Amino acid sequence: MINPLFIAGTPVSPTVNFDPSNGWLQINGRCIPEHPIKFYQPLENWLNDFIATQPVSIKLSIYIDYMNTHSTECILLLLKRLKEYQTSNADKNIVIEWHMDIDDEDMETLGEDLAEISELPFQYKHIK
Repeated sequence: MINPLFIAGTPVSPTVNFDPSNGWLQINGRCIPEHPIKFYQPLENWLNDFIATQPVSIKLSIYIDYMNTHSTECILLLLKRLKEYQTSNADKNIVIEWHMDIDDEDMETLGEDLAEISELPFQYKHIK
């Protein structure tokens, strides 16, 4: 059994809460770490270990109020890994919840772009 992954958020990095018991993965907060690869590598490693357990469903919930370009690339790598899993396991359910402030057009556009690039089903949730 894989252990949960929890990383407390800071002013420059999001809170991460990956729960293998229900397949719910959450990333919430501001994402402008000085070294995005260093921040995201444990997430990618955990996701690869989790996928190896063949979970029936995975829900990735993302609510980022701002992220820099390099962090966007790192998120895209996670999404691409989920797409690979979905493609090779058609019976598995992968859902991406993209949360954004109701008036944040930039994050809405970013979510749409990531959905198109990753070819994953996104559910858009507006926060007031």
